[in-house]
Amino acid sequence: MADIHSLNQWDTHKLPVGMSRRYEFSSYEETRQFLDDLAHLSGRTGYYPSLNFNRTQVTVRIEAEAKELGMMEYGFAAETDAILSHKALAA
Repeated sequence: MADIHSLNQWDTHKLPVGMSRRYEFSSYEETRQFLDDLAHLSGRTGYYPSLNFNRTQVTVRIEAEAKELGMMEYGFAAETDAILSHKALAA
């Protein structure tokens, strides 16, 4: 699992308890690939975040299942960030 201490680009929210991050891409194809990779991550983990997207942006919102953010939410956020890290290393 990715390092949860590196989640400084995620915004936290109090009502409802959660966190969100906006990702920007240079093309629709990159956006689609990220969404496909995120779908695979959701299928593997069983966690499905709220998504808002357009041609070159995706906002991922993770809401806590309890009254506070826990390891599941932080772990999913870290793995979401890792999707892009792995793409950057492959390029």
